[in-house]
Amino acid sequence: MYPTNNFQLRLDSFVQHYFNTFDNADARNNLLSLYRPESMLVWEGSQHQGAQNIISALTKPELKVVKTMINTNDATPSINGGVLVVVTGNLAIDNAFDKPLHFTATFSLQPIPGQPGGFFVYSHIFRLIL
Repeated sequence: MYPTNNFQLRLDSFVQHYFNTFDNADARNNLLSLYRPESMLVWEGSQHQGAQNIISALTKPELKVVKTMINTNDATPSINGGVLVVVTGNLAIDNAFDKPLHFTATFSLQPIPGQPGGFFVYSHIFRLIL
């Protein structure tokens, strides 16, 4: 069964929220609420587990000035009521808009126990496409 329009709106909202927050170095710590102790991130091959470790990876000094431009986002339901999300786009670092880096980000979202309709990022893989 394919996702409904409401599903697509929620997906678009998640992707927009995530990357708008990621693009703002002063607000990036707010992404902490999307992760839990069991969450995992693989960022360019480097593995991180737990919300605090993930936020530390996402707030590295070399990522201080970034701007993402989303090209596509697709999702499909997954096991245990989860959602698999794949995003492609461009990333400009230090305002180098003339030299965008292509990327893909994959998220496995899982329901938050005891919070109907709530999801957290269980797994997140980010990779530049060279």
